[in-house]
Amino acid sequence: MSKGYWLKQAKIANTDQFIEYVKTVVPWLRSVGGTIIAKDVNQNSDLNEWDGGQLGVVVEFESKDAAQKAFESHEFQNYIKLRGLQSELSLSIIG
Repeated sequence: MSKGYWLKQAKIANTDQFIEYVKTVVPWLRSVGGTIIAKDVNQNSDLNEWDGGQLGVVVEFESKDAAQKAFESHEFQNYIKLRGLQSELSLSIIG
C-alpha cells in the first residue's frame, strides 16, 4: 500500500495563532499517524518574532485513506472552522 500525503499551506496571521498551531495541530497529527516530513515558513518580515505569513507543510500518512480520514475527522474540521481558517488553508491529499 502506498503512502498518503497532505500538501498543506496555511496563512497564519500572528504569533498567538502560530504558537497555538504548533501546540495543537502538530501533536494531533502525530496522534492520527501523521508525520511532518517537510515544512517551509515564509514570514512577512525578517523580524525574530512571527508577524504573519505562510506555513507550508508536507505530512505523511500510512495511506491515502488515512490522510483522507484525518482531514475529514471531526477534530480537524472543528479546528479550522472554530478559527475561521477555511479561507486561509489550502490542502491537497495525494497518494
